[in-house]
Amino acid sequence: MTADPESTTALAIAAVSLAGDRVSLTWSDGLRQDIHAACLRHSPGFPGGERPAGEQGRFPDGPAGLAPRRTTLDASGNLQLEWQPGGIRSTHAAPWLRERFERGQLRGQPPPGLVTWDARTIRDLPQPAYNSLQQDESARLALFEQVLNWGVTRVRDLPRQPGIVETVAGWFGQVQANPYADDRARPVICSIRVDPATPVATRQSHFLGPHTDTCWRQTLTGLLLMHCLEAHPQGGRSLLVDGFAVANRLRAESPEAFELLSTVPISFGAVVADQDDWRAQGRVISVSADGLVEGIRYNGNSIDQLDLPDELIEPMYTALQRFESILYDRDLWWRPLLAPGDLLVIDNHRVLHGREGFDAAAGERHLQCCNVERDDFHNRYRRLARLRGRRDWARRLSAGVF
Repeated sequence: MTADPESTTALAIAAVSLAGDRVSLTWSDGLRQDIHAACLRHSPGFPGGERPAGEQGRFPDGPAGLAPRRTTLDASGNLQLEWQPGGIRSTHAAPWLRERFERGQLRGQPPPGLVTWDARTIRDLPQPAYNSLQQDESARLALFEQVLNWGVTRVRDLPRQPGIVETVAGWFGQVQANPYADDRARPVICSIRVDPATPVATRQSHFLGPHTDTCWRQTLTGLLLMHCLEAHPQGGRSLLVDGFAVANRLRAESPEAFELLSTVPISFGAVVADQDDWRAQGRVISVSADGLVEGIRYNGNSIDQLDLPDELIEPMYTALQRFESILYDRDLWWRPLLAPGDLLVIDNHRVLHGREGFDAAAGERHLQCCNVERDDFHNRYRRLARLRGRRDWARRLSAGVF
């Protein structure tokens, strides 16, 4: 539980005590925080606790025998410790201690603000206009938070200008090279349009089921940005599904299937025009050590043979069938009809995407796409949130597929 930003500005350490290797803080709002001394021995404020590590490494033998002997508060309300043997002194800032306390309170809980959605609740998703985002850092921070909380957002009224998707992608982070780029000399933008000569599903017009991109790479593409330049007059709606909603429902309805898909890796692969041979292994559902769903890796078209012990093959088939039965529940599908100038931003480690089929002879459907490095997006968010004075700038963010 993160404290309210308005109330935490005046928070202070009211009292401090010491019992063995535990330091106990009582805060002015009445909350109590117990900290193991080792956490303070290797932290900012302890001599040598800052990077870089010394010649003996980050965890040398000597400090392991240190123990706090005396605790006080300095004039600024920060924690001061005297350690034995040697009388080493350390000072630990109250805001730093409170931030770690609030992080600990969130352990095992979804991040504040995270929304798991279906076809009905996605209607509440804000859809800002491009002009409102160009120069307004606060509006851009809100856009970042939409992607963090929902896993997807739609920006309206972009210029119908080829290449502008790269400009918008640069707001979010480092633009990644795209294996299907239109121009080898500028390999960051690819087109989604019908091209029968290219044997890639996105260059065809058939139905494309919900999936995460590049499952066949060890590290999945981060954020996907798709800018509509030309909308098909009759079909080709986008399909989007919240993978967290799928995983949580699977966990509730079929815990044995959830357990299998979150612990046993399977093989994914892709061969493109007999030129590329991509292969990777990974779990369909990534789960953190404290039990939270962190990411989804799934594309039914790129699942390879199940190279598993015999006793796991039938249970894995059953688990995949149960996963897909939820994934293909139309009540979970958001099916926006993108208009020219619309742009989708998708967290490819969470939200699965696809499209309805369409008649290529009836008109063109043309989207331009960019990919953004996901960790760099998280860095951009934290930096901007901190600059804008947000107390929750260090909030827990989904680790994604791992």
